[in-house]
Amino acid sequence: MSGSFYGRLFPSNSLHFAHSSYSLMWISKVPKGLVTKEGEGLNKGNIYIAKTSSHAVFNEYFEQFKRDFTVFLRSRAQELVSGGSMVLTTMGSIRSNDPLSIWEFVGLKLHDMVLDGLIEEKKLDTFNMPYYAPTADEVKEVIEAEGSFILQNLETFRNDWDFYIKQVNCGFDKKARAAILSTDIRAVGEPILASEFGEKAMDDLFCRFEEDVLDHMEKENCQFIDLVISLTKKR
Repeated sequence: MSGSFYGRLFPSNSLHFAHSSYSLMWISKVPKGLVTKEGEGLNKGNIYIAKTSSHAVFNEYFEQFKRDFTVFLRSRAQELVSGGSMVLTTMGSIRSNDPLSIWEFVGLKLHDMVLDGLIEEKKLDTFNMPYYAPTADEVKEVIEAEGSFILQNLETFRNDWDFYIKQVNCGFDKKARAAILSTDIRAVGEPILASEFGEKAMDDLFCRFEEDVLDHMEKENCQFIDLVISLTKKR
């Protein structure tokens, strides 16, 4: 089925069950307010919400998430039959204004490349990821405000960034786990990052990522936060 899930995809009252897996953290667009009319970046030196981001940056992201998630819920409500079920799995955070996201770390490595004269500072200052990892409370807030669904269950799971790698093979040493994690994040982020910073910068960026990522994870106690949300359409 082609098209964006931030809108209608299926005929009205045609679905008994809907499922979205690790998609909803990708918002429909980068919030417009992150770059001023004069072309100045509001989130300088970062590509996502970070420790150095202002409250205004967080608010721009949160408002975009609320708009997008509301449209998603309203669209699925029109497509589901009365009493139909929906299960959503998405990346989340514990503190959305300081989410300790892996994209914050990618931004740190890009900033290092700016300092080394390999990337234009202006490009970094005005680039932001179309991504938002909500807290459980933020998800509940939007579900309640939209009003089409009953929240049956919402569970939060926390795991180290390299947890899934150790699950597959506990024999991988730290260097091997860092290499796998770098490859995986590159597969997700490179198409977006390369469009702004160029293909040539990607090898250097993810080499730097691989060298430092697990030390950063351990120092900052960074974890992936997974939200699993079970909903029923109101009758």
